[in-house]
Amino acid sequence: MDDVMNTESVESLKNPDNDFGVLRPSKYYSRKTIIIIATMVCFLSVTVCLVVFLPIIFCFIIPTARLQGEHLALKKNVSSPISVANNENYNPIDTVDKIVPIPEYARRTLLDPATWLDKTDFNTTFTDVMVGNLSIMGLCDAYDDTVQANPSVPPLNKPFPYGEVPIRGVNLGGWLSIEPFITPSYFRINNGSQYLLHDELSLHNYLQENASRIIEEHYSTFVTKRTFEEVREAGLDHVRITFPYWILHKDLNATNVSGIGWRYLLRAIEWARSQGLRVNLDLHAAPGNQNSWNHGGYLNQLNWLVGPEGNENADRTLKIHEQLSTFFSQERYKNVVTIYGLLNEPNSFLIDPQLINSWHKKAYKIVRSAIPGAIISISDGFRGPGDWDKEYDPFHFPNVLIDAHRYTIFNDFLIALPYEDKFNIVCNSWKEEVEQKAKLPTIVGEWSLADTDCAEFLNNVGEGARWDGTFSPNGNVECCPSRKDCTCSTANADPGSYTAEYRKVLYNFASAQIETFDKTWGWFYWNWDTEDATQWSYKKSRAAGLLPELAYKTDRAFNCSMLETSFMSRLD
Repeated sequence: MDDVMNTESVESLKNPDNDFGVLRPSKYYSRKTIIIIATMVCFLSVTVCLVVFLPIIFCFIIPTARLQGEHLALKKNVSSPISVANNENYNPIDTVDKIVPIPEYARRTLLDPATWLDKTDFNTTFTDVMVGNLSIMGLCDAYDDTVQANPSVPPLNKPFPYGEVPIRGVNLGGWLSIEPFITPSYFRINNGSQYLLHDELSLHNYLQENASRIIEEHYSTFVTKRTFEEVREAGLDHVRITFPYWILHKDLNATNVSGIGWRYLLRAIEWARSQGLRVNLDLHAAPGNQNSWNHGGYLNQLNWLVGPEGNENADRTLKIHEQLSTFFSQERYKNVVTIYGLLNEPNSFLIDPQLINSWHKKAYKIVRSAIPGAIISISDGFRGPGDWDKEYDPFHFPNVLIDAHRYTIFNDFLIALPYEDKFNIVCNSWKEEVEQKAKLPTIVGEWSLADTDCAEFLNNVGEGARWDGTFSPNGNVECCPSRKDCTCSTANADPGSYTAEYRKVLYNFASAQIETFDKTWGWFYWNWDTEDATQWSYKKSRAAGLLPELAYKTDRAFNCSMLETSFMSRLD
């Protein structure tokens, strides 16, 4: 038995194929056979991997990782934008879009570029990133802050010497916040006996399902990239961009226009940057309407700080500033958005000024906590630029800028003054006011060369003018200097038909105001452009020779020391 077992189980052999003299079975596979079998097993394993796993990797895992990587990169670029300041070939708007699928939840929303009327200079790569609960969709990562608006001011990446060099700017009014006298064509709708529309929100409601398309067409065409190039060519260095709350939040009484204007505001800031223009952001209409005027929302509505939802709407406005200040605290905006306006013209005639001041202080603290170095603009509410240091002492409220608006045509007394007296008010009374009474830094955020209130719909849709006695609230009293035979035909005519004397008066009236307002922190003309009203359009008035060719040139044909000349009295 032992011999049999020993013979059939194993045998010890010294074999050329077994150099180490190991024991192995008497019946065994050759080395060649084992190699072939192993090779076949490996081949089959690789084949299975290729057939089963590669489709999973390339169809699902890699695309998902790529999308996640782009999403994280975009988030990183929001807080740490790409700087291309030294690239002389840089195009400030990167129009190369990545192909990123639009998720189903974002389709047919404001985040879906397929719904956008205008894609010019927008980044259409999808992102749902929000800052301050406001979308960055449409923004390009790259930007250039080395641009200089003109030789009189520093480039964007250098501090502007506020208080030493005056701001010379214009308002982009009537664009994101539509006003009847700037674009009267939208408001000439009547039923034969009366006009039907009096403000932008009633226009939205009237347009119904067409509102979104028509209002976006206005956003797309009234202010364009060329607008900012022209502003720069005029020798200006700042733009005041006015906007209403409904470009951020849907108004319960309005249509789905709400929200569309936000991306246009962001694009406008980038266009301003590309021309070296600094931006003064101005919230022009608050929930409930802060002044009851047509540019504050619904005409004759005053439901902010007062009224049934006054406190609620005032709080909503504070929350809007929480969002806006968080968004504009991003690094990319520190050199271009340099002035932050809290609210345009709250009506201190109808709202207790102390309530307004209290609200301003709350809003100031919100913005200041998000943007510590911000210059924060506060409207004087037509109370004048003096004594504001008692409310906003510089120690507790640093970087406050008082915004005063100056016109001579919305007051029965001022509009009726002879031209020489109007010049004296500008050159002497207003000069004294800004030089001696203003205790805090002050700008003149709105003014114009208009010497009448004759522009169509200036005093509300369907309302006439003080100048020619067609303004009903003052009893239809004629208010031109002669007080008789007053007509708006001259002021409303094509400027090419103006007499040489009238043209000279308007140019000198503008020059006098510029000279006086240059003694403040600066000024913003109202407005850059209009459909028809030349005297309210910086662009049209400059083209007609009624404004200096270059705003920063101070060697003008008239200055306030020339008031003794008699050219003004010839038109009285």
